[in-house]
Amino acid sequence: MKKMSNIYESAANTLGIFNSPCLTKVELRVACKGISDRDALSKPDPCVILKMQSHGQWFEVDRTEVIRTCINPVFSKLFTVDFYFEEVQRLRFEVHDISSNHNGLKEADFLGGMECTLGQVRVTAIISLVVCFLYIYEMCSLLSD
Repeated sequence: MKKMSNIYESAANTLGIFNSPCLTKVELRVACKGISDRDALSKPDPCVILKMQSHGQWFEVDRTEVIRTCINPVFSKLFTVDFYFEEVQRLRFEVHDISSNHNGLKEADFLGGMECTLGQVRVTAIISLVVCFLYIYEMCSLLSD
């Protein structure tokens, strides 16, 4: 099974979404703080889904692991995204409460989300969200040919 980032790169190349060469890979780390309890009987089982916009449509790039019973999760999953200097790359981070019985999004509760550009993430490094705070850290490295 292919990783989501490989599927994303393949789709981007096939569709010709990005014309400029990718000169930098960006790694994003995500954590949430103060996720609200929507279920009075239990704490959320959060998962963050990273989506990117292409031709007006959002598609899933990757997702973090589910951390059980946690309102302040720090996810170990790194999102690796190609940064194209001359392209506006829109990102959407969605936080979902994945029930322990199902891992699919159809049964999950949407807890919050935010949109930004990859350029904004590179400039600000920390972006806050109204429902919960997503701390996004990046580590950039130049690609070697």
